[in-house]
Amino acid sequence: MILDEACYQEHVAAPSFQDGVARGWWLECPAAAQWPHVIIKLMLPPRINSADFLHLRFELSGYPGAGLTATLWDIARNAKLEAGKWPKGTGDVAKVFRTDWNDMVALYAPWDRLAFVGHTDWPEKHRGRCWKPTHTIAHYLRFTRELLDSDEYQGC
Repeated sequence: MILDEACYQEHVAAPSFQDGVARGWWLECPAAAQWPHVIIKLMLPPRINSADFLHLRFELSGYPGAGLTATLWDIARNAKLEAGKWPKGTGDVAKVFRTDWNDMVALYAPWDRLAFVGHTDWPEKHRGRCWKPTHTIAHYLRFTRELLDSDEYQGC
Protein backbone atom coordinates (compact mmCIF):
# COMPACT_ATOMS: atom_id res chain seq x y z
CA MET A 1 0.00 0.00 0.00
CA ILE A 2 1.37 3.42 -0.93
CA LEU A 3 1.57 6.33 1.51
CA ASP A 4 -1.45 8.32 0.24
CA GLU A 5 -3.63 5.20 0.32
CA ALA A 6 -2.39 4.27 3.81
CA CYS A 7 -3.20 7.79 4.99
CA TYR A 8 -6.68 7.56 3.47
CA GLN A 9 -7.30 4.20 5.20
CA GLU A 10 -6.23 5.74 8.50
CA HIS A 11 -8.60 8.68 7.98
CA VAL A 12 -11.68 6.56 7.14
CA ALA A 13 -11.07 4.53 10.31
CA ALA A 14 -10.83 7.73 12.39
CA PRO A 15 -13.69 9.03 14.57
CA SER A 16 -14.39 12.06 12.33
CA PHE A 17 -15.22 9.82 9.35
CA GLN A 18 -16.91 7.10 11.39
CA ASP A 19 -19.12 9.69 13.07
CA GLY A 20 -20.58 10.55 9.65
CA VAL A 21 -21.15 6.84 8.99
CA ALA A 22 -22.89 6.41 12.36
CA ARG A 23 -25.14 9.41 11.68
CA GLY A 24 -26.13 7.95 8.31
CA TRP A 25 -24.54 10.82 6.37
CA TRP A 26 -22.12 8.78 4.23
CA LEU A 27 -20.75 5.33 3.59
CA GLU A 28 -17.61 4.09 1.85
CA CYS A 29 -18.18 1.92 -1.26
CA PRO A 30 -14.86 0.02 -1.48
CA ALA A 31 -16.00 -2.53 -4.08
CA ALA A 32 -16.87 0.22 -6.57
CA ALA A 33 -13.47 1.91 -6.68
CA GLN A 34 -9.83 1.40 -7.57
CA TRP A 35 -7.05 3.48 -6.02
CA PRO A 36 -6.44 6.44 -6.38
CA HIS A 37 -10.21 6.67 -6.86
CA VAL A 38 -12.66 5.99 -4.05
CA ILE A 39 -16.42 6.26 -4.01
CA ILE A 40 -18.44 7.52 -1.07
CA LYS A 41 -22.21 7.22 -0.90
CA LEU A 42 -23.58 10.50 0.44
CA MET A 43 -27.06 10.28 1.94
CA LEU A 44 -29.34 13.21 1.10
CA PRO A 45 -31.89 14.98 3.26
CA PRO A 46 -35.43 14.23 2.10
CA ARG A 47 -36.81 16.48 -0.61
CA ILE A 48 -39.87 15.99 -2.82
CA ASN A 49 -39.11 14.02 -6.02
CA SER A 50 -35.44 13.66 -5.12
CA ALA A 51 -32.92 10.86 -4.82
CA ASP A 52 -32.09 9.45 -1.39
CA PHE A 53 -28.35 9.50 -2.03
CA LEU A 54 -25.56 10.50 -4.40
CA HIS A 55 -22.14 8.98 -5.02
CA LEU A 56 -19.00 11.09 -4.93
CA ARG A 57 -16.03 9.71 -6.84
CA PHE A 58 -12.83 11.06 -5.32
CA GLU A 59 -9.41 11.25 -6.93
CA LEU A 60 -6.86 11.03 -4.12
CA SER A 61 -3.38 11.10 -5.68
CA GLY A 62 -1.02 12.69 -3.18
CA TYR A 63 -3.65 12.68 -0.42
CA PRO A 64 -3.83 14.55 1.89
CA GLY A 65 -1.05 16.99 0.99
CA ALA A 66 -2.22 17.61 -2.56
CA GLY A 67 -5.85 17.94 -1.58
CA LEU A 68 -8.61 15.96 -3.14
CA THR A 69 -11.20 16.39 -5.81
CA ALA A 70 -14.53 14.72 -6.42
CA THR A 71 -17.37 14.62 -8.88
CA LEU A 72 -20.84 13.14 -8.69
CA TRP A 73 -20.81 9.61 -10.05
CA ASP A 74 -23.22 7.15 -11.61
CA ILE A 75 -22.00 3.74 -10.43
CA ALA A 76 -24.23 1.81 -12.84
CA ARG A 77 -22.75 3.61 -15.86
CA ASN A 78 -19.28 4.07 -14.32
CA ALA A 79 -19.38 7.68 -15.47
CA LYS A 80 -20.06 11.20 -14.24
CA LEU A 81 -23.61 11.72 -13.11
CA GLU A 82 -25.77 13.36 -15.77
CA ALA A 83 -26.25 17.11 -15.29
CA GLY A 84 -30.00 16.77 -14.79
CA LYS A 85 -29.43 14.57 -11.73
CA TRP A 86 -27.10 16.98 -9.89
CA PRO A 87 -28.39 18.76 -6.77
CA LYS A 88 -30.36 21.90 -7.41
CA GLY A 89 -30.88 24.88 -5.21
CA THR A 90 -30.11 28.49 -4.51
CA GLY A 91 -27.16 30.33 -2.98
CA ASP A 92 -24.14 28.19 -2.20
CA VAL A 93 -25.83 24.99 -3.35
CA ALA A 94 -26.24 26.48 -6.84
CA LYS A 95 -22.61 27.67 -6.79
CA VAL A 96 -21.03 24.40 -5.63
CA PHE A 97 -23.09 22.03 -7.78
CA ARG A 98 -22.55 23.92 -11.04
CA THR A 99 -23.09 21.85 -14.16
CA ASP A 100 -21.77 24.64 -16.41
CA TRP A 101 -18.23 24.60 -14.98
CA ASN A 102 -15.29 22.54 -16.24
CA ASP A 103 -17.41 19.73 -17.71
CA MET A 104 -18.58 18.73 -14.21
CA VAL A 105 -15.23 17.14 -13.30
CA ALA A 106 -15.42 18.50 -9.74
CA LEU A 107 -17.58 20.38 -7.29
CA TYR A 108 -17.02 24.12 -7.55
CA ALA A 109 -16.09 24.41 -3.89
CA PRO A 110 -13.16 25.90 -1.96
CA TRP A 111 -12.48 22.49 -0.42
CA ASP A 112 -11.99 20.88 -3.86
CA ARG A 113 -8.46 20.77 -5.31
CA LEU A 114 -9.49 21.47 -8.92
CA ALA A 115 -11.91 24.28 -8.13
CA PHE A 116 -9.45 25.99 -5.79
CA VAL A 117 -6.91 26.60 -8.56
CA GLY A 118 -6.78 30.27 -9.54
CA HIS A 119 -8.97 31.50 -6.69
CA THR A 120 -6.44 33.43 -4.64
CA ASP A 121 -9.26 35.20 -2.78
CA TRP A 122 -10.90 32.00 -1.52
CA PRO A 123 -8.75 31.51 1.62
CA GLU A 124 -9.93 34.90 2.88
CA LYS A 125 -13.47 34.60 1.51
CA HIS A 126 -14.04 31.03 2.73
CA ARG A 127 -12.10 30.91 5.99
CA GLY A 128 -11.69 27.39 7.31
CA ARG A 129 -13.23 25.74 4.25
CA CYS A 130 -10.29 25.72 1.85
CA TRP A 131 -8.32 22.49 1.76
CA LYS A 132 -5.31 22.15 4.07
CA PRO A 133 -2.98 19.15 4.33
CA THR A 134 -4.19 18.72 7.92
CA HIS A 135 -7.75 18.10 6.72
CA THR A 136 -9.16 14.66 6.00
CA ILE A 137 -11.76 13.36 3.59
CA ALA A 138 -14.27 13.83 6.42
CA HIS A 139 -13.81 17.62 6.09
CA TYR A 140 -14.76 17.48 2.41
CA LEU A 141 -17.78 15.32 3.18
CA ARG A 142 -18.95 17.47 6.10
CA PHE A 143 -18.75 20.71 4.12
CA THR A 144 -20.65 19.11 1.23
CA ARG A 145 -23.22 17.56 3.55
CA GLU A 146 -23.79 20.93 5.30
CA LEU A 147 -24.78 22.46 1.97
CA LEU A 148 -27.16 19.64 1.19
CA ASP A 149 -28.67 19.87 4.64
CA SER A 150 -29.42 23.59 4.21
CA ASP A 151 -32.67 25.23 3.15
CA GLU A 152 -30.89 26.20 -0.10
CA TYR A 153 -30.94 22.56 -1.26
CA GLN A 154 -34.07 21.81 -3.30
CA GLY A 155 -33.39 18.24 -4.38
CA CYS A 156 -31.86 16.43 -7.36
